[in-house]
Amino acid sequence: MSEIKTTQTVKWNMHEMEYKANTQESSLPLIPFEEKHYNQYANLMDECFYEMRKALNIRPYEKHSYSLDEPAELKENTFLLLDDDEIIGAVTCAETDIKNVAVSPRHQRKGYGRKLIKFAINHMKNRGDAAIKLTVTKWNKNAIALYESLGFVITTESIVIGVNKQDANGDWSFEFTETKGLEIQ
Repeated sequence: MSEIKTTQTVKWNMHEMEYKANTQESSLPLIPFEEKHYNQYANLMDECFYEMRKALNIRPYEKHSYSLDEPAELKENTFLLLDDDEIIGAVTCAETDIKNVAVSPRHQRKGYGRKLIKFAINHMKNRGDAAIKLTVTKWNKNAIALYESLGFVITTESIVIGVNKQDANGDWSFEFTETKGLEIQ
């Protein structure tokens, strides 16, 4: 491992939100994650989370996929919306948390994000989850508005802290140091 050359502490506000409405109708034809889609899925996550990572100074900006589960772990709870073999959107329905909601930039502003969240709510309610939560950065006002319009309410606001590290080769990595118990990747 290379020697660490630079470290930067970064902080930002996160909201934990909990679903407080009834089951949502969803007719979106999502399929369970398959390993053959992992590279495309990782690229989607990198692309969709780039602006947030840059705005919050989470380095490397272009590599959200560093925080993703291994393909085998994604199989159980991650669902994809495909057009032929291209991923339009994805959502992960973890134990009690909705995570990694992403829509390909080419397909944004067409209602897919809303449909993915409705699918996740319906899926999680049908499997018997008592509570459904998600976390979102306070910076992401559009996502917060979407989640509130679907029946989520902000239950907690916390400051999370992490450290950017740059090694002697110029490569960046990020590590959370304080998440206040929030489910964050």
